[in-house]
Amino acid sequence: ADPGSMRRLRRGVRRLDDADDPAGQPDSLTSLTRAILDPEVGARYRRRLTETEAMPLARVLDVVGAAQRVHDARRGIEETLWAAWQATGLERRWAASAVRGGPAGEQADRDLDAVMAMFESAADFTDTLPAAGPAGFVHYLSQLQIPRDSRTATAATESVTVLSAHAAVGREWEVVAVAGVQDGLWPSLRSRGGVLATGQLVDILDGMDADAVDTVARGATALADERRLFLVACTRARSRLLVTAVEDGSGDASPSRFITELADLIGDPDDPAESARAEVRLDPGVDRVLSLPSLVATLRSAVIAGADEPDAPRTRAAARLLAELADSDIPGAHPRDWFGLAAPSTDAPLWTPESGPLTLSPSNVDALTRCSLRWVLERNGGRDGDGTPALTGSLVHTLVQAVAGQLDPAEVTAALRDIWERVDTGAGWYSARELERAEGMLGHFREWLRISRSELEEVGVELPVDATIPADPAAGPDELEVRLRGRVDRLETDAEGRPVVVDVKTSKTPITKADADEHAQMAAYQVALAHGGVPQFGDTPPGGARLVYVSTANRNSGAAERVQSPLTPELLDEWIGVVRRAARASVGPTYSATPNPGCVHCTLTTSCPAQIPGKAVTDD
Repeated sequence: ADPGSMRRLRRGVRRLDDADDPAGQPDSLTSLTRAILDPEVGARYRRRLTETEAMPLARVLDVVGAAQRVHDARRGIEETLWAAWQATGLERRWAASAVRGGPAGEQADRDLDAVMAMFESAADFTDTLPAAGPAGFVHYLSQLQIPRDSRTATAATESVTVLSAHAAVGREWEVVAVAGVQDGLWPSLRSRGGVLATGQLVDILDGMDADAVDTVARGATALADERRLFLVACTRARSRLLVTAVEDGSGDASPSRFITELADLIGDPDDPAESARAEVRLDPGVDRVLSLPSLVATLRSAVIAGADEPDAPRTRAAARLLAELADSDIPGAHPRDWFGLAAPSTDAPLWTPESGPLTLSPSNVDALTRCSLRWVLERNGGRDGDGTPALTGSLVHTLVQAVAGQLDPAEVTAALRDIWERVDTGAGWYSARELERAEGMLGHFREWLRISRSELEEVGVELPVDATIPADPAAGPDELEVRLRGRVDRLETDAEGRPVVVDVKTSKTPITKADADEHAQMAAYQVALAHGGVPQFGDTPPGGARLVYVSTANRNSGAAERVQSPLTPELLDEWIGVVRRAARASVGPTYSATPNPGCVHCTLTTSCPAQIPGKAVTDD
């Protein structure tokens, strides 16, 4: 089951456990284990969970039940495994995926190989210990430290060994191909050691001052390691060595420096007339891989290359073969599956005048001013699932309201820890660090709240803001009426009684003070307040906005704070124009890809024509 299905199942199990024993501390994994081991418990959970929640558990129970029935009939381990395998229903799905090829097909191949290896292990185990049961076989597999050594005599066959350079140490072959020797991949000079900084730990154990070893020295060490590894790979060949790299001419892909060094080694130093580079033959030709996807790609290339001469024999033959493959439902053979040929599915805008005022939230305004393409993609499924940082932010925002309601700090912390135990927050050490950070954010907010009472007075928490900006007749008939609607984290009043927007941020790095005045989300809230977004303030001009970064402590204000000044009438008109432009950008059907500092963290680069990974497949 995918992680989302497992989360739904575990939430459902915890819900039922809480209902059965409100005073207990249920562990959903323990409950699921009991459900799998005890048919009565499993059946009870299956009846009480919703169909969506119970789906992963139902599949496991069906597999276990099928195996149990065969085992109860005193059949052998192999038959028991076969019954379980048939009950999974994975055979057809994996086999079909393997035939289609591609990354998913490769994974299906590996999965099927693993199943075959399991059945081979079961056969060998049964031959060795005929009286042993499934529990003994499971124990045997769990104790294996190295891959099982097959006792079956097999004839030597022609084959290709695919392995890493590290795994090739101490072995030799007649022909060796070292593929993908690209700059940036080989040598790979990225920082070693990961989150535990093992490289620095080794330096300390060697008696070196880790801080004194600069980045250049570490890079030189990494380069030497990579060069040795490359030479290890190349010296595995007895007769022939093939080293491949790609150079696309655009600078995006270029051969590694190691290829030049290898060419220098191959050259004859006693013959000046011999060019070392000439000894390294760069063959632009690429042999076709013997697979259906490769065959389809070759035929498609032939058809497209011969588009100007459709009656040429090669073009007609390729088209005829593609048609036969398409009739057999081979993926990619039919032109409807070819990228760049299909027309847009629709050119209808997302909004029409008949829909009423175009509604945006202040955060939408901020996103649209940065990049309208990212905005529309994220609104339509392009956003990643919420990870631990997003979960932390949601919890902190929720508990900040409790803090503002004068709830006892100990109760708020206890509530945070209780919720934290019930959700999946990753590895134990990472979860503990994020929990500590969340508790720190609550403490920083409490301190900010205490200090800011000398300047601000609370009006409300999670207060709705709703204002309409009428269309400007002078701007023409295409001008839109825009409705700004959202919820402000906190609304305060300053000493002059003006409304002040406070937005609580959980990101680790505050923006600059200059960027705060250009913050579109806060400015949009001020625009909404100026247009009566909160009825109790009427036409009272806004008193500015504040961004409170609770991740960062501040001695003077409790938490790092960025202030957006109150909008003057001139600035108010400018920001109204920004809101209207954002509204027009949201209508579609076309959206602009705008490079901006947020591109560094964008997860949609493969769909963005402004980024190299998102370059259209039909571009030259």
